[in-house]
Amino acid sequence: MKTPLKRRALLSATTVLAALALLAPAQSAHAAPVPDLVCRLDAEVNFTPPLSVLVRQAAVDGHIGYHDCRSPNGAAPHLTGIVFHVTGVGRFGAVPVPTFSVEGTGTGTWNTGETGGLYFNGELKKGSPVPDREVTSGPLAGDGINGLQIPLPRFDKIDPNGVAGFDVTGQVCFWNGEKGRCTAY
Repeated sequence: MKTPLKRRALLSATTVLAALALLAPAQSAHAAPVPDLVCRLDAEVNFTPPLSVLVRQAAVDGHIGYHDCRSPNGAAPHLTGIVFHVTGVGRFGAVPVPTFSVEGTGTGTWNTGETGGLYFNGELKKGSPVPDREVTSGPLAGDGINGLQIPLPRFDKIDPNGVAGFDVTGQVCFWNGEKGRCTAY
């Protein structure tokens, strides 16, 4: 009688171990991605004419600056900053809540003297992820950019005609390939 109980106990223990192995997080063959650069974000976008309920689309100009950059993966330790001069389109949506979004391109010069290009697209929403951005030319061409942003309407740019500009601060990471969480750096 004891033999069948031992066999059942052994089978039950084996079943439990197999189930735990299936439920355990898989160990990845590769480490989590590490960004090429981590930078402080400092940007300003201006809308002409001001965006409002009456003006839903306007021209955008301004700058997107990446400052105090460091290279956690060692891919670009020589790149410490760039300011992209940007142009594009700004949009205002009022339903269900007011939203501002931007899309466009920019060119700038890195601290090394090398030039670069940028594409951006997304919402300007407090605490939201940085709008989709990609380096289109120059050093780090092809890198995607993510991070967190804090856009604030510029009080000197708010008038009865609407909102004419935002200041944006935050932190961004440049990623070659798979993007990770920028807040980890």
